[in-house]
Amino acid sequence: MGCWEAFNARKMMKYKELITKLNRKKIADCYFFCGEEDYLKQEAILLLKKMLIKPGAQDFDFGLFYAEDTSAREAISLAETYPFMSKKRLVVVKGIDKFTESELKEIIKYLKKPISSTCLVLVSAKVKREALYRGVYKTISSFCETVIFWRLFDSEIPGWIENKISREGKIISPEAAHYLFVEVGNNLLDLSGEIEKLLIYTKDRKKVTLDDVEQLIGRSMSNSIFDLLRAITQKNLKHSLEILTRLTEDGEKPVGILVRIAKRIRQIIYAKELLDQKVGQARIIKEVGLHPFFDKDFPSRIQNFNRKELLNNFHHLLRADWEIKVGKKPAQLVLELLILDLCGKKRASIYSG
Repeated sequence: MGCWEAFNARKMMKYKELITKLNRKKIADCYFFCGEEDYLKQEAILLLKKMLIKPGAQDFDFGLFYAEDTSAREAISLAETYPFMSKKRLVVVKGIDKFTESELKEIIKYLKKPISSTCLVLVSAKVKREALYRGVYKTISSFCETVIFWRLFDSEIPGWIENKISREGKIISPEAAHYLFVEVGNNLLDLSGEIEKLLIYTKDRKKVTLDDVEQLIGRSMSNSIFDLLRAITQKNLKHSLEILTRLTEDGEKPVGILVRIAKRIRQIIYAKELLDQKVGQARIIKEVGLHPFFDKDFPSRIQNFNRKELLNNFHHLLRADWEIKVGKKPAQLVLELLILDLCGKKRASIYSG
């Protein structure tokens, strides 16, 4: 690794590292936000805004620019202006990849001697990590605290839910956070909407419980995706089809159900490998991203799956995904056929197609 790359590597960080620094009141003069998770970028900007801009001073000390609608010079001019009411001005420029190279060089000129009373945040949705090691973006990155916003791993999302709720002065039980994630999925915007509803629903109470999440989602756990995954893991065909019917009647999207079933099959395959290595049950649950409150007996349930069967299940999942996307069969029927396959049952002639 050359000196430029080594310098850049020291300056790059992930979202969690940025939040840790901000919580310690360590705020840089210049940031470069890139990566694919736009929601986390916006969350970080809102946190900076909350920390830097005094109430009522937004119109004076906060500036938001879009590269496609403004010039780099206009954004820099505001960055060079001292704040009116706050200790530090916040200037955010989104979509900097749409600036011309000459405009980006103008930004670099500012970055070489930034104004200490301004926090400048440059945001890109398209610049990839590899671009940070060459050309103009390499230079921009070298003068900024560069934050790469990857999509969170599924195992990180319950923790993200807990942290987001704690910033609002409440706490949520780990079981409730995990249940919310499994029921809503890994889309942070969707989860944020449900969290906002939870905060309103719990009013002045400090703790958000599993019962609160169940009530908010509007169905008991016997009708949930949890129970569907359990039934499939147990190869309980009758119960699986009953729960599937209730979920689709409640408005669950077939593609969303398919994604969660696919994730469960991957978990079973990984867990089987760990079992073969004589790994303990508690560690298996942790390694595959489950929660001991809901899935304490998961390792014992997967004993009735063999390796060949699990590999065949991937074929079934791919076929179901294709059939739903092209509309070859009704989505409900596709899911029913998939569950038949996963539970190890032969398709009746009425289901053949």
